[in-house]
Amino acid sequence: MDPESKGDNGADARARGVAETITSGAERYLGGRVGKPLPFAPVALRLARVQRQLQVKHLLFAGVGCAVVAGVVGFWARPRLEGHEPQTLTYTVDGDAPPQGGSIAAEISAEPVLSFSDGTRVQLAPHAHARVVDLNRHGARIALAEGKANVEVAHRPGAQWFFEAGPFLVTVHGTAFSLGWNARSARLEVQMRSGVVSVTGPVSGGEIVLRGGQTLSLSLHEDETPKPATDRQGPALEPASSAAVTTQTNGPGDMAARTSGKAPSGLDWTAKLADGQAAAIVADAKRRGIADVLTASGSEDIAALADAARFERNEGLARRALLAQRHRFPGTGRAAEASFLLGRIDDRSDVSSTRALAWYDRYLSEAPAGAYVSEALGRKMMVLERSGREAEATRIARDYLQRFPGGTYSHAAQALVHVP
Repeated sequence: MDPESKGDNGADARARGVAETITSGAERYLGGRVGKPLPFAPVALRLARVQRQLQVKHLLFAGVGCAVVAGVVGFWARPRLEGHEPQTLTYTVDGDAPPQGGSIAAEISAEPVLSFSDGTRVQLAPHAHARVVDLNRHGARIALAEGKANVEVAHRPGAQWFFEAGPFLVTVHGTAFSLGWNARSARLEVQMRSGVVSVTGPVSGGEIVLRGGQTLSLSLHEDETPKPATDRQGPALEPASSAAVTTQTNGPGDMAARTSGKAPSGLDWTAKLADGQAAAIVADAKRRGIADVLTASGSEDIAALADAARFERNEGLARRALLAQRHRFPGTGRAAEASFLLGRIDDRSDVSSTRALAWYDRYLSEAPAGAYVSEALGRKMMVLERSGREAEATRIARDYLQRFPGGTYSHAAQALVHVP
């Protein structure tokens, strides 16, 4: 007996029964005996084999189906899972991997392009020297040691881009501009093409806001005559500084044309802020009702409203928006950022310096590796020094120089610790 026929007795019996039924019917039809039924065991064996093969195929198809389904689910879920953990941005220099340490020096005839994974581009002019100081999932901090850079920052919610030039810090709000720094003459040049930036550094009051079409020229040398200023933005400069902000007319796309007229019907304030429409954002918020906006809008729109209010020198509205951000979205990066910006508002006067220090400390505690750490630490140092708390300011200065030796406030920190 074939070994494979073992265990097939049930199939053999069914086959034999079929044979006997057929034989009996044939005998009745023919009127005589047909003979012994033919052996159907081989047929039964084949039937059993086919049955097992079908069962195996069913299992295989089921397994393949599960694998396909699992693959489809994984493919569908992967971008959604990755969306919860945004990756740190990457960049190339003229299509190649960046140099170790992030320092890029343009040659005489070269204009290297830094291309970031979010679409941001920074092109250095010949002889320029820059360094990517910090890179994270929100943006980057780039120090321009010398020369000129053309910048195009991609419009992206939550983006945080900073450019250091000597003792100045340019905070970008989604825009295109050129930035120049001459270390020998201590001159900063910013030429706006679109969007909004704010410039801080050794100027009183905190920041100078620039919009599309405007140009900032600022020198730290006392003996240099400032250029005529036709459109002043921001507070007066220190006596030892000179600055000029001019407005250029760009035809239909000029800033005045973009911010005049009827307020936009939809929110999307992040994009509007990047286009320089701060006034339109504030007007839209007032038309909708500030209380309703602050209780119903999303985190990014509230952040855009706070920035727009700061740029329009409406500190009361900016404070309300920042406090709403902290109340409605606690524990988020935007809530921590609001602490820093609240400190920026409060450190403009000696009366509120204690409150400013509290906000800076809160930010440093909530975001120890945040994008504004260097700025918060430097501003805390300056508030302490301005308040006559020189010993505390010197202690912060030493910490600052250790952590950010080439930072925006390094010159002020060196003066405090008497470093030549």
